[in-house]
Amino acid sequence: MKKLSLICFTEAGAELCVRLMEGFSEKGIQCQGYGPGKLVERSFYGEKLVPLSVSLSEWTKEQFLTMDGMIFIGAAGIAVRAIAPFLKTKAEDPAVVVLDDMGKFSISLLSGHLGGANELAENAAEISGGQAVITTATDNHGGFAVDLFAKKQKLVICELNKIKEVSSAVLRGEEIGFFSDFPIEGGLPSPLINNGEQDVNLWITIKDEPENEMLKDSFKLVPRLLVLGIGCRRGVDSETIEKAVNQVLQRWNLSKESLAACASIDLKKEEPGLCEFTASRGIRFYTYPSEVLGEVEGEFSASSFVKQVTGVDNVCERAALACVKELGGGKLLVKKQAANSVTVAVAALDWKLSL
Repeated sequence: MKKLSLICFTEAGAELCVRLMEGFSEKGIQCQGYGPGKLVERSFYGEKLVPLSVSLSEWTKEQFLTMDGMIFIGAAGIAVRAIAPFLKTKAEDPAVVVLDDMGKFSISLLSGHLGGANELAENAAEISGGQAVITTATDNHGGFAVDLFAKKQKLVICELNKIKEVSSAVLRGEEIGFFSDFPIEGGLPSPLINNGEQDVNLWITIKDEPENEMLKDSFKLVPRLLVLGIGCRRGVDSETIEKAVNQVLQRWNLSKESLAACASIDLKKEEPGLCEFTASRGIRFYTYPSEVLGEVEGEFSASSFVKQVTGVDNVCERAALACVKELGGGKLLVKKQAANSVTVAVAALDWKLSL
């Protein structure tokens, strides 16, 4: 968690708010505390707080868009009513924690695992000297939490609605089948059974669809490992690039959730279509000078025309490999594919599941 906002409503809450801000700041978390204007004016701690300049609803909306976590110091009902209109999904909602203004109880209210509210509540309780209140069943029963597992391993959850299915199986005491297309370092936590088919199965993969029928209904977790290398004609729009990329992913049975980055030659660093495409996918865009691309080792689909224009015989394959090298190493997975003035190659980062 990097950015945290806090809000209080009483004098005691203001004192606790400042104490929490100081404690979280020591942990390297960027904090800002807020309170009603009149409270900030009269409070001994007011100089360290920002007076609300908008309604609580408008303030909450802004925090949902910009913060990793929020702490309400006051009644839980106030927090519930404030956040209710802005709830989206487990993957999008920030962590929300509520403390009473004496700091006796620190309640994880929203996004306990993926958002980190459970950990935030425990840290807040440590600072306030109170008791953390965690209501997620898997935590209270000491069981395996698949969403927390995915977060720690930086895996994308493809179907959020299946989290409940896995958690229910855990709480029933059932074993969970575990299948990985990647090497595993360390021991699997209970109740995961490596390569043992069960009623509920987890599958770590970058594939879009399973080749094994047994994994058809599995809970899929995807590591972000794929780097796109893209070359294109000047002026090609993002929709054309998107279509070319989707065709490659579909043909090679690769999950769109596994995309980590996009790479090209530095001549394309401000190409509107490429910039819009990477922004829409939420992936980083790396570019390299022709001299760097020319030094990449390997066998490439050379083009004399491309070399005449860019100074290097192949952009997409070389760029993909240059990028995975910068990010830690990998290999070319899909060689140059061309469609509608767009060339696409795909490289995969080296990765293993470390437990």
